[in-house]
Amino acid sequence: MEEIDKTFNEAVADGRIHGAVLLAKDLTGGNIRPLTHSFYKKLQLTHHIATGKVNISRSYGVRSLREEDPEKRPPMLTDTPMRFASCSKFLTSIMVLQCVEKGLANLDDSLEKLLPEVAGLKVLTGFDEAGNPIEREPKSPVLIKHLLSHSSGLCYTLTYPLLHQYRKWQGLALEQDYDNLDQNFKYPLLFDPGTSWAYGPSLDWCSRLIERASGLSAEEFLQKHIVEPLGIGSDNMTFELQKHPNMQARRSDMTFRGDVTFTAESATPSTGKLQYRDESYWHQDIQPHGGQGIYTTPESYMKVLWSILSNDGKLLKPETREFLFKRVLTPEAEKNFDAYCEQFKAFVPGVPVPVEIKHSHSAGGMLTLEDCDGDRWRREGNLSWSGLPNIIWQIDQKAGICSLWAFHMKPWGDPICVELGTKFEKAAFLMLK
Repeated sequence: MEEIDKTFNEAVADGRIHGAVLLAKDLTGGNIRPLTHSFYKKLQLTHHIATGKVNISRSYGVRSLREEDPEKRPPMLTDTPMRFASCSKFLTSIMVLQCVEKGLANLDDSLEKLLPEVAGLKVLTGFDEAGNPIEREPKSPVLIKHLLSHSSGLCYTLTYPLLHQYRKWQGLALEQDYDNLDQNFKYPLLFDPGTSWAYGPSLDWCSRLIERASGLSAEEFLQKHIVEPLGIGSDNMTFELQKHPNMQARRSDMTFRGDVTFTAESATPSTGKLQYRDESYWHQDIQPHGGQGIYTTPESYMKVLWSILSNDGKLLKPETREFLFKRVLTPEAEKNFDAYCEQFKAFVPGVPVPVEIKHSHSAGGMLTLEDCDGDRWRREGNLSWSGLPNIIWQIDQKAGICSLWAFHMKPWGDPICVELGTKFEKAAFLMLK
């Protein structure tokens, strides 16, 4: 790690980044404890124990550029709270699967009972000459499993001109910064459920599904079924930042790199100065958005990754956990997912990997379908995703390692962050050799 420390410290010193957190932890195949229950013995499932070949916990730089005097800027730490944005999706997927385990929902259930407002959405096909939307009934219903795999037909508005036009017709802003799910995401589907793939607000709606299925608020469910079992503490993970002054006092501000030129094909790295930027979500809680609304610390999120990698049963039963690593898309939907990766290249969530590598999607995130560099980096079956402020996590069952890198800086897919984070991740994998 000496070379990584040198690289990141230099990046902070020369102003390329303000700070970063790097975490990684491995399993070692020679130290595996069989699960003793007869059910697990039948399935030949195991609970892995770490032996410490890789156990990285590093932080660099500062968590805020708000103070003009560098000496007054607080340090970035591994327990610095951040807005984990779309990394929230993995936590929400786990909570939905916990509802399934408890018999509160079924993955093949349609949404009429738990999310009738989504079940009633039609497919948008275009607009008539008067500018009114043309919609049709979907050929099949949205199922809960479609929400987990982004195959529901729900799409974020960013890259879909039809939705730009629909939001204008609604009289609502294109940017989804309202304080409730309905204003942000209640608009038509763009394809029949289960037939394609598109990045969208499916997991945002799942926070409401969890509430209706369980009778608990999304915050109560998060605390009871993720925070408490892992010993995280409510001041380290929440939907409701305003109710946690301790987190507010410790949190990272958002940093923004100006002068970055983006196209659908590439990003031109910035030489501009890093800037402090205030954000509305620091000051007001909104309805729980399961796809983007969780605040937590890197080391707390790492506890979730480790629980899933080590198969310790604290969050999910082993047989349910395996669903997180299972391909669930149709062949046509997988083609569309790969096309999305090609379109966005390094900007697609969780894809610092080459676009020529084939991908799919599970109930938990992106699956890498091929080894990325032999046995030197992400292996076949790797599960990953990311969050807007350049936070990327991965779980690799084949290599036996999980990792997280967090810069808490915009814009998404910043080339400098991706380059540095990928260098760290590859170094962690090479430590297994």
